[in-house]
Amino acid sequence: MNRAIALLLGAVGSLVTLSIVMLASATMLKTSHSWVVKQAVASLIGFIALAVVGALDYRQWERWVWWVYGLMVLLLILTISPIGTAANGAQRWLLGTQPSDFAKPALVLALAWYGARYSHHISSFFRGTLVMLVIPILPLALILAEPDKGTTALLATVSFLLMLVAGVRITHVVIPVVAVIALFISLVNSSEYARRRWDTFLNPAGNRDAYYQVQQGLYAFGAGGVDGTGLGQGTFKFKIPEQHTDFIFPVVGEELGLPFTLGVLGAYLTILFCGAFITNRAADRFGELLAAGATFTIAAQACINIGVVTDLLPNKGMPLPLLSRGGTGIVVMLTLIGILVSVARRAVPAELAERGDLQSNPFATDTDFPA
Repeated sequence: MNRAIALLLGAVGSLVTLSIVMLASATMLKTSHSWVVKQAVASLIGFIALAVVGALDYRQWERWVWWVYGLMVLLLILTISPIGTAANGAQRWLLGTQPSDFAKPALVLALAWYGARYSHHISSFFRGTLVMLVIPILPLALILAEPDKGTTALLATVSFLLMLVAGVRITHVVIPVVAVIALFISLVNSSEYARRRWDTFLNPAGNRDAYYQVQQGLYAFGAGGVDGTGLGQGTFKFKIPEQHTDFIFPVVGEELGLPFTLGVLGAYLTILFCGAFITNRAADRFGELLAAGATFTIAAQACINIGVVTDLLPNKGMPLPLLSRGGTGIVVMLTLIGILVSVARRAVPAELAERGDLQSNPFATDTDFPA
């Protein structure tokens, strides 16, 4: 397990280091490098959070689940209230932070707690599926109201996957999932901006202005080729809108070439496989679901961003985890890594796992008898 932790932290450290370097390059013509400084400070705070969360026994979080969930809902309400900050047609910020990022670990924590605490009811519809569907509804509705359809879709996907890991019957979630997809499609169709993005994805030739960002990103990858143009020598970064956030990956491809492009993909695959390994070796059900949720969140967000910049998915503003600019995002992602480390440090040793012996959970609520 120590090797898994070392590999995980190595991949994370590499991505965060590359993030600082590429942000410095992407903003080199700016009169101020405050973005880089703020990202470095946020990364430091994030690593402190990683160390603290990783050192704590994750099972102690069971006592604070609903306090964390309630705080998350309150922050989301305040975000869409008059004290929230609006920009580019959306109101997603509160006192310089983006509370929808805080919803990621809070929602994972709540779903993991319920899935572990009521595992003996999880296969039933009313006390299993229905309750686990209700838990994410309020935060997802508040995030959608900002509006932020991308984060809503991300958290809905993570919630669905976590429910399956918890043991919810697939037949119980088919109708709710179809209903959610239908609702999401109707919301997209009702928004001219979102509909235009779908039209651009399906017919880029007919929507050249809207396709410009993705097109320049693809040109950046092509210009970098195998060897890259050299750190700081890229030119497409000055043409790509939001090159420091959603489209940081093409900047890597242009300046550092194919080896670093593949290296970034390899780092995310390492996080994914380490997360799966930690999930499989978790000491109890709560740890298993926590690790799975943290892994799903990071991997799904990375897949969406990479899919967008390579034109495999419709354009949707979503940062690349641990690499894109964003103080709240980097702190939250490193906190999720801390959860994985905490679960890994208390995992079942290999020899016990082979015999099927599980470590007891001294912090869990007694579940010997059905509630």
